[in-house]
Amino acid sequence: MLKNVFKMMIQIAIIYIIYLAGNFISSLISDFVVIPGNIIGMVILLLLLTTNVMKLSMIETAGNLMIKYMGFFFVPLTVGLMDSYKLIQHSIIQILVILLVSCFCVMLISSKVTDLLIIYNERKKTND
Repeated sequence: MLKNVFKMMIQIAIIYIIYLAGNFISSLISDFVVIPGNIIGMVILLLLLTTNVMKLSMIETAGNLMIKYMGFFFVPLTVGLMDSYKLIQHSIIQILVILLVSCFCVMLISSKVTDLLIIYNERKKTND
């Protein structure tokens, strides 16, 4: 039990260090281009995983836990949005349209990338 807790803490620390690195890089390049630190951190994580510098097993347990409770992480955002409703009430239609269009685009691109990866994996298996 204690071993699992320690393993989880290390994995969360690894993810957090990558997040901090993304924020640091974001602050360095903010004069040239504004990219949120969390996005840069995700790109760093992707590069580390795809180049096998870091194995998925090094963060898998913590990642699965965070995905399992992802909805919980949106509670502060929702409360903040409700708190600042008066600021956005005049442009609520535009915001809803943007949200719907962007959601559709993300679903479309994600499904196409998934299709391509499935086709790639099937071809790879038949060639081996």
